[in-house]
Amino acid sequence: MTGPAHERPPRRSGVDRCPAVLGTHEAADGHLVRVRLPGGALSADALDSVAALADDGNGIIEITARANLQVRGLAAAPTTAHTRRLRLAGLLPSERHERARNILASPLAGRHPSALAATDRLVAAIDRGLCADPALAALSGRFLFAVDDGSGAMARQGADIGLVAERDEAGRVRFRLVLDGVPTTWRVHPAAAALAALAAARAFLALRDHSHGRAWRVGDIARGADHLARRLGTRRHPSPPAVRHLDVAAGSLVQRDGAVAVTAVAPLGRLSPEALRRLAGAARRLGVGVRTSPWRTVTLVDVDPAATPSARGALERAGFVVDDADGWHRLSACAGLGACSKAKADVRWAAALRARDRGRGSPAEHWSACERRCGEPPSPGVRAVAIGGGAVVVSRPRGRVEVADLDQAVALLGPADGP
Repeated sequence: MTGPAHERPPRRSGVDRCPAVLGTHEAADGHLVRVRLPGGALSADALDSVAALADDGNGIIEITARANLQVRGLAAAPTTAHTRRLRLAGLLPSERHERARNILASPLAGRHPSALAATDRLVAAIDRGLCADPALAALSGRFLFAVDDGSGAMARQGADIGLVAERDEAGRVRFRLVLDGVPTTWRVHPAAAALAALAAARAFLALRDHSHGRAWRVGDIARGADHLARRLGTRRHPSPPAVRHLDVAAGSLVQRDGAVAVTAVAPLGRLSPEALRRLAGAARRLGVGVRTSPWRTVTLVDVDPAATPSARGALERAGFVVDDADGWHRLSACAGLGACSKAKADVRWAAALRARDRGRGSPAEHWSACERRCGEPPSPGVRAVAIGGGAVVVSRPRGRVEVADLDQAVALLGPADGP
């Protein structure tokens, strides 16, 4: 969660058009609906409600870079029946706030062996407080909260407001406030962490209004993190603690409490309604929770160790990849041709080819069909961007190369391209 989310303040214009349930985006393949999932948490009923909505679309459901779900190809905005079902499943607690409910957390939520604090209740408290405050409905759909349980899973997510669990000098767990990737000197008791995050969000809105009201994120304001810290009565930490980094990978992990978390990758982040229904069935049968993540994974948490093979089998039958050596891990692509009118190349085809050459330890890699680079994770190790006329720019730490087409881009990267 360190490092600014933006290298320089971008110019914002117009209204916030981030897709939502009640404010759809008209893509090339129809209406696009985005369902916010604070902490990536999904109940079986929630999975079924999203699957039912997708039945009226083109059958494509995507896990986004913020662990939300979006449904593609709807002929029109969701019906009253669909919104009622989403509301009953807990996915639409406040119509006014739905775009603002962007709260990331590790899918393990304190269950990882290196975690310091459980975070499910904290995420829920932030969400409740957000929806209870009419003023916070003014946050843009780009504004992002993140809660790190101390494992480092949220370290690279570029949140506007972050809470990171760490131990203080007496060994007690506290949450440090992080603003646009900048750690501050403010540490709070876990019971007060949600209030601190919400206070920071209100302070951002006040700062935004003072800065001509056009900032969507903290990084949109020059030295925004420092200005926001001063408003909150804190400051940039002079010597911030070392930050852990954890990427959630496919496979089985023994939780701190002895139960098992089983994680699987959705290839290029795409699912079908049937996959969601199979997932819902597995969650009910096993009595477990379901979590999505920015790595386009799905995790079954709190699995009885004896039921681990059953959980893995259920995920595989639903179309997920459970092998952590598979090339789909940390490989992503934008919606591409047929789904976006701005797409210049079939980057999903190219990304699928790349999956065959990648393996365990391959860096994060994203393929974009235009210069907007939608869906790109923070600081990917490999970036391929279609720039028109068939050309593709491939960027890696070793340098930037322009090639004539997607075939050449795939060939340039070669097997198991590393950093």
